Amino acid sequence: MVDMITANFSKSEMACRCGDCNRHDMDEEFMRMLQELRNICGPLPISSGLRCETWNKKSGGYPKSAHLQGRGADIRIYGAKALRVMEESRKIGFNGIGFSQKGDHKNRFIHLDTLDREAVWSY
Repeated sequence: MVDMITANFSKSEMACRCGDCNRHDMDEEFMRMLQELRNICGPLPISSGLRCETWNKKSGGYPKSAHLQGRGADIRIYGAKALRVMEESRKIGFNGIGFSQKGDHKNRFIHLDTLDREAVWSY
């Protein structure tokens, strides 16, 4: 059986993609909120969850990224469902929302986080 963090998100799904650190220590409140969003919007394919400093730097992440603290995730999503995720995520309390909705659909995503500031941006 897969080790689950919540009913629908596994440790491997949220783990750092570096291949070395094996970290998957996501923030409990962030994961509760992400599960609530999933309950409302349906499946949320994660392209990036937790990141170690090495992987964050290698992937071009912001030096103070929420991913480093297990308080951020990127969701592969586009179109009408992306709009719904954005709307519902604000209601739930995510206060960092980044959009990358240009180019090939398979590369589009929304970043959500719970850092101590309110921000909306595009990539």
